[in-house]
Amino acid sequence: MTVLYARAIGPYQASAPEAWSRMNAWLDSRHSRSRAKQGYGYFRDNPRTTAPDLLRFDACVPMTFGLEPDTEAGIGRQTLPGGAFAVYTHVGSYKEIGDMFSRLQGEIVPKRGLTLDHERPFVTIYLNDPTITREMHRRTELCVPVHPVRMPLSSNDDDAGQGADQVAANLVSKLAG
Repeated sequence: MTVLYARAIGPYQASAPEAWSRMNAWLDSRHSRSRAKQGYGYFRDNPRTTAPDLLRFDACVPMTFGLEPDTEAGIGRQTLPGGAFAVYTHVGSYKEIGDMFSRLQGEIVPKRGLTLDHERPFVTIYLNDPTITREMHRRTELCVPVHPVRMPLSSNDDDAGQGADQVAANLVSKLAG
């Protein structure tokens, strides 16, 4: 997904509000805030391996017709990577997101048998506009990058040990008979 973004650097507790403040002011100056139906928070760095003053946070909105990057205002363009994510929908204050990400990463995701993908960043998807949604009703999807689950091929008990050609031949004979 191609997005416009405003970046702030520093501890996520401070850089996220700073980046969103810049993005929202830029959108408001263009009377375009209503065109951004969702927001995306892009936590570019792992706080366990990156010094707090070097953490990068991008406040993102989907690229829409009529909105272009504005380098003078600190608004750039990038493509958010895809992949497998464990998703948890948080309802409540944005201040709780950091603690919830820690719980997801340390407890919940491993209990589900998933493996965290440390090569990709965490993402938040803001589902409500905080200017019109009360804090207790704000919905945010917390997306933790995980490695895809590899599932073994299933087989029918009747067909165990048979090759695909034999299974197909048996199925055709059952349907014809």
